[in-house]
Amino acid sequence: LSRIGDVHNAYKYGNFALDIMRRMHAREKYCRIYPILFSSVFLRSNRMHSCLDTVLEAHREGLKAGDVSYATLCAVLYCFIAFRCKKKLALVKQDLIDLGKEAKVYRQESLWNLVYPLEQAILILMGHADRPNLLDFDAIPDESSDRYNMSDAKLASADMLLCVLYYFQMLVAYIFDDIELAIKVVEKYIELDERIILLKRGCIQGYVVGSEVVFLYGLTSLVQARKTKEDIWKTRGHESMKKVKKLAKDYPSSYQHKLLLLEAESAFNAGNKRKASEKYELAVTLSRNNEFIQDQALSCELAGKFYAKQRNEYKASHYYGKAHELYLEWGAKGKADYLRENFPF
Repeated sequence: LSRIGDVHNAYKYGNFALDIMRRMHAREKYCRIYPILFSSVFLRSNRMHSCLDTVLEAHREGLKAGDVSYATLCAVLYCFIAFRCKKKLALVKQDLIDLGKEAKVYRQESLWNLVYPLEQAILILMGHADRPNLLDFDAIPDESSDRYNMSDAKLASADMLLCVLYYFQMLVAYIFDDIELAIKVVEKYIELDERIILLKRGCIQGYVVGSEVVFLYGLTSLVQARKTKEDIWKTRGHESMKKVKKLAKDYPSSYQHKLLLLEAESAFNAGNKRKASEKYELAVTLSRNNEFIQDQALSCELAGKFYAKQRNEYKASHYYGKAHELYLEWGAKGKADYLRENFPF
């Protein structure tokens, strides 16, 4: 039902399944059922932040039952949701440390490899990498001997890991203004996506990857359209916007502010200054209200770029300063320093 877009009935039957499981006191099954329901249904129909405690509970119940592989899968899912929702990167980093130790105790390192791209991205954002636009694992300590890089993932045909690697490479490339690299990586992701049936079933989607790729592809395409004036990038940006519009309709608390940001960037490209200004300010407000601090910071940063282009120094300074403040509050010192060094505000 979720795959065909029937979110209402998917949510209804998902809750029905959970109710049966609870009535049967089948807590040992949580770790097998929750990843499916939360990745394909509840992460989309519920407020994303509300999923954290439940997925962590499923992880703990799985460990109690001895179902360590699925328990570790729940831990991986938890970390990816936490990256999107938690207000402090340091808290997510600590989760990675604590849950990673458990994975090692239970000999689940191969499954835990899925979080290494996330770990690298966090350390890059925090300022612990020499090349912040590149996900090359130079920031991860040497004791993480089982970590993967892109070449390893390709050699092992580890498609699931490769999707995650591509997403976080795309993310850091965009955040640190390497748009051409971001576009190259997203196109590789799309090629891979087309041949992985698992993606269609929603498992990677639950790691907050699939839908985020659509959003990032929209942002990168619209930036490239502004830079090159080529229609192909305008078309791709609008195609992504249509997909995000559907996500925003079904899951407004997680995607409405993202849609507003894409609409602001599109209006910026079209020269519609009034509309762009309204959309940027709405994106800032709604991302704050929905408690996505990284999206609020990004919305402020892009608003700053827009106002700088309009030679409105007062508003540009205000939004750049607010973005810098929010990145620091989130714990992304590396990004805050980059903003301070490269953009006057």
